[in-house]
Amino acid sequence: MSLTDLLKSAIVVLGLLVAPVQLLAERQQGSNAIGARDHPTILAQLGGEIGDRELAKYVNSVGLSLVALTGEASEKWTFTVLDSPVVNAFALASGYVYVTRGLLAIANNEAELAGVIGHEIGHVISAHGEDRLKRSNRAGLGVIIGTILGGVIGGQAGAADAIEFGAKLATGYLAQHSRKEELEADQIGVRLLLEAGYNPLAQADFLDQMAAKEALERKISGLQYNPNRVEFFASHPATGKRTRKAIEAAQSSGLQAEDGFLKEQEYMRQIDGIIYGDTAREGLIRGSTFFHPELRFSFTVPKGFFLQNSPQRVVAINDKGARIILDGDATWAGSIDRYITERWIPAVQQDVTVTNLRDVRRVRIGGQDSAMAMVDIHMPDGPKVVQLTAIRYRDTTIRLTAITARNDGRSRNALNTASQSFRALAKDEIANLRPFRLRVISVKTSDTVPSLAAAMPLDGFKEAQFRAMNGYDSNHDMRPGDLVKIVE
Repeated sequence: MSLTDLLKSAIVVLGLLVAPVQLLAERQQGSNAIGARDHPTILAQLGGEIGDRELAKYVNSVGLSLVALTGEASEKWTFTVLDSPVVNAFALASGYVYVTRGLLAIANNEAELAGVIGHEIGHVISAHGEDRLKRSNRAGLGVIIGTILGGVIGGQAGAADAIEFGAKLATGYLAQHSRKEELEADQIGVRLLLEAGYNPLAQADFLDQMAAKEALERKISGLQYNPNRVEFFASHPATGKRTRKAIEAAQSSGLQAEDGFLKEQEYMRQIDGIIYGDTAREGLIRGSTFFHPELRFSFTVPKGFFLQNSPQRVVAINDKGARIILDGDATWAGSIDRYITERWIPAVQQDVTVTNLRDVRRVRIGGQDSAMAMVDIHMPDGPKVVQLTAIRYRDTTIRLTAITARNDGRSRNALNTASQSFRALAKDEIANLRPFRLRVISVKTSDTVPSLAAAMPLDGFKEAQFRAMNGYDSNHDMRPGDLVKIVE
């Protein structure tokens, strides 16, 4: 993987892959077959289907009940819950609709879930994928997913070109038409909610809650909030305000929302106990340490660095923009220092100007055969100093890329320590690592937001995180008997 890929992929890959109803053939000309072809690719690369059969069946039933109101119930529709902590939903033009486990953890009732699904159904029945397909030379979604992720994961040549192609699609023609298409999907989704008997205001409330949650996560990470750089809103440029306009339009035509239902209890019962955040397969963040129980290693970042995890890489960043990126490459048969000079550096040089390679040396890190080197690179925002660390671990080459500004020696020293914190996990450590789970409880008279939040095993901003996941803003509080979500 090239260094430029690492810097771009966190935004481009997540932003592009989840864009709704993109780049597939017309539904009436065999797109069901294309959707069936791409479905396994999506499952393989976006977490797979959730193992909770009852929850999957429940989400499918909500989707089918909405499809029954469209006049297209005879078409093949597939509703899938992806086992991913990323908060998102998307659809293929062939009637494959996806929601993530992360989205289910944020929604508070069935009406909110139905609002998301109804919006995606709106994209499908409006055939929003057709013009985009033509503009992209009839490339299939599976082709683009495979090209981008294949290059990023495997360090293959051409990954940078694929990501640049994806960036042009995401920010060019697609973005120019997304607002119109989103408004159409809003209007269809709202009408479906009304006709099904749901309160469509829940859809607008959910989008407002999503915006608040993403703003909080940016605050926690020390980054400035921009909804257009957030995974969900990059591919769903919808807001609660605009959805409310769609509701007003529907009401002006005679449909009423006041008596719609939410089905909170049914929904909360279904999501009680689901995994919250990452699974052992993806690795777990606990405080300032990243643990990977399946690959059996950990590494720790310094104070002031915020850890972010994804299936492809782990990134830690501080408020000065210094960052360290952990990812993996194939096994290197030769000397580990030659991996840096003969494989890694040439890949970096394809995309950025590299100068002053120095301090190439073999070391032992966590008892593993390793190598380190320093280089200077020139990025659009200025020159950077990069420390490259390669660790031979089992059948993988673990890579740690530490990037700092030239004048930021303090962060550079801290990240050098982080690079050397890599170590194998003992069996008893692995046995004690468990993912967090979401629990639904009924609020007692003695419960308060601070008391419930304090008991959650989350790092920082606990009360704000509790409010974000339950839809309580600063002007609203719990009442005895309310159903709320906590993390255990």
